Amino acid sequence: MTTQTDSSTPLVDRYINTWNETDAMKRAELIRTAFADEATYRDPLLAGDGQEGIDAMIRAVHERFPGHVFTRSGPVDRFANHLRFSWALATPAGETIVRGTDFATLDGDERFVKVTGFLD
Repeated sequence: MTTQTDSSTPLVDRYINTWNETDAMKRAELIRTAFADEATYRDPLLAGDGQEGIDAMIRAVHERFPGHVFTRSGPVDRFANHLRFSWALATPAGETIVRGTDFATLDGDERFVKVTGFLD
């Protein structure tokens, strides 16, 4: 059984904002507040280790998909320190081209330690 919690929604929205931030300095600050130092990210196409690796991965997405925007697409489910949430990536014209679901583990400071993404 999963539980939707309002307290996790701002955290996931900050995570989504991190993916959308194109300014390198602002994105680095978002990564520091959203991800633990030793955080990892894995999906079928991307991987990032640590805050610098995650920044490099997000930067590569911006280079490949300029002007595209991620949005959270549904509620956030939480059980203990585990989250599940869905997202979409849209073109600058607003056409959704990819949807996915991420599963994440948080540390005691409510920062992402491990994120595993699935493309829907």
